[in-house]
Amino acid sequence: METPRYTSPQRSFALSPSGRHLAITSDRVDPYFGGELRVWELATGRVVDVHGFNEGVGGWEESSCVQWSPSGQWLGVIFNQVAIGVVRAFSQARPSFTVDITRRWGSPPAWAFKRPEDAANKGHLPAWCWSPDETHLFVSTPGPDGALGCIVPFREGASLNEDSEGLRWCPARSGTSHSSLKPHTWVRWSHDGSRVYGYRYPPGGDWDDEAHDYTGVGSASAIDAGSGALRFHAGGVRLPVAFSPDGFRLVHGGERSGYAERIELVDGHTGQRLATLSEQIPEREEGEPTFNELVWSPDGKRLAVLMDEYYLPMICVFEGEKLLCQLEIETLPVVLETCSDRRRWAWSPDGSMGACLTQGGGVELWDIGPVPRRIRQLTGIGRLNGLLWGADDTLVGIGNDALAFWSATSGELRAHASFAIEAGHIPPPKSWFPWPNEPGQFLPTEQGWAFTHVYQDGTVVCPPGTREQLESRLMFSVAGRYAWPWRWAIGTRHTRLDDRGPGPARSAPAREARVGTLHVSHYRAHPVFERGPDLRRDSLAPHVGQMVLLCFSDSYSVIDLASLLEVTEDGVRIRRQSHRGPDPEKIIPFSSIHWIGPAVLLDEPEHLAGPKGSAE
Repeated sequence: METPRYTSPQRSFALSPSGRHLAITSDRVDPYFGGELRVWELATGRVVDVHGFNEGVGGWEESSCVQWSPSGQWLGVIFNQVAIGVVRAFSQARPSFTVDITRRWGSPPAWAFKRPEDAANKGHLPAWCWSPDETHLFVSTPGPDGALGCIVPFREGASLNEDSEGLRWCPARSGTSHSSLKPHTWVRWSHDGSRVYGYRYPPGGDWDDEAHDYTGVGSASAIDAGSGALRFHAGGVRLPVAFSPDGFRLVHGGERSGYAERIELVDGHTGQRLATLSEQIPEREEGEPTFNELVWSPDGKRLAVLMDEYYLPMICVFEGEKLLCQLEIETLPVVLETCSDRRRWAWSPDGSMGACLTQGGGVELWDIGPVPRRIRQLTGIGRLNGLLWGADDTLVGIGNDALAFWSATSGELRAHASFAIEAGHIPPPKSWFPWPNEPGQFLPTEQGWAFTHVYQDGTVVCPPGTREQLESRLMFSVAGRYAWPWRWAIGTRHTRLDDRGPGPARSAPAREARVGTLHVSHYRAHPVFERGPDLRRDSLAPHVGQMVLLCFSDSYSVIDLASLLEVTEDGVRIRRQSHRGPDPEKIIPFSSIHWIGPAVLLDEPEHLAGPKGSAE
């Protein structure tokens, strides 16, 4: 297998129950071609399993879009925004179970859109969870008779919808009327199987159906798994919010008092308040603290409260209901998605140590006690906004287009993967691959793309001159579960590199007639002007009237082909080939462009070029 070279931004992720594997979802580089679910082995920092979907998978700001079953045998993921699919882990297979019973809720009003029909299905993604015995799923979605969710039987090979047999809706009934309640946006099944607990928060906006206004306040409750009735319901829940791993306790933001915020500790079985934790945090001269993140230790005995302050960020650690210690951190990365799975603090499996992600992608390792001690600082790689602590003392840093694997024991950076697309390159179309029935693998060259092929016996076919670039990305996968670098087996009968196969695509200077008529992947940019001193009027003026490739700052994985209409001191006017984005009359500022350059057409690979002279 080959470690992936490009992906669209990594979205949802989940650590396996054993702590040895990490599942991550992402769109494919071209978002119109669906998404992928990859499983990484923490010990080696390699991909050991890949599942492809024709639809988008996972979510962006929503949490728990991908979940392992309690045994680690199955992986469930939200796809196509509404359905849940389950795949067998380490099988590289398509979903063997699907359920689509979602009724969207929390959508903005139709008047908020230019086209009213666009308001449909813009609400929350379905929250869901596994039962502890893996026989059922709970899907949080509106249902008949005021139901707040549905218990679905899990059967391999089944495909269920609202009309299927065996579904059991959970009506929202308790001692009082709860007709105005809405389903959870995060749920978990208790370890004893008796109840489903969770909370509702407004990721990206939660709209009141009558007032059409952003509410900003969530709730928490527990549903009896047997009767479907509510065991308790607590309102006034504000972000941040987190249940303890066993569901016994809930901590959340409380009602505001002026500019101050409170952190409340609540009984997870009854909803009764136990303590106001923020009262134990000393006052600071800089003003009232802002609480942004809550992270429970795996055993639920300790709680880390992250406070973002511009001058002096701080982390307070509570043990039980008492403040244990305070950690002063030099810098903390900016929180982008408060409701997502990404956390800047990670606990060791036994809760005795903690790791904090710092600005620039570095990591501080702490020994936690009444007098906390900074153990070491790990080398940063940048572009990280999430941190996990897995098995075998492995720390994993996660970013939109990067992964890092450290040893918490030695501080060594074990592996580092970057998926950022090289300026001017975008992976070629599927039709270019010499082996259309096999997974496509390719290496970028100055001329275009060099294609490689890996056989089951370990033989790798590659164009001449690409060995050094390829070897670092190859690995063996054993039973779809374990991995080791391919180079470890060099010299045995299991490895052979053959310098043959299709060569790289080449530049074609005499094919201007076809510029602008092909897919963007048929081009590369040359030269490339990146944001900064080189991206200015003088650089681009000679290319006005030509086709250009460009990448916008807010979507590093999306590259588009456009006509360069005008260059000013402030930006450019373009007409995008996809006809999406700004109108041609609008000036796009240089600050919103990651890179841009004139488009150079690539030759087709040799296996598609046909007889000499017939390429046109």
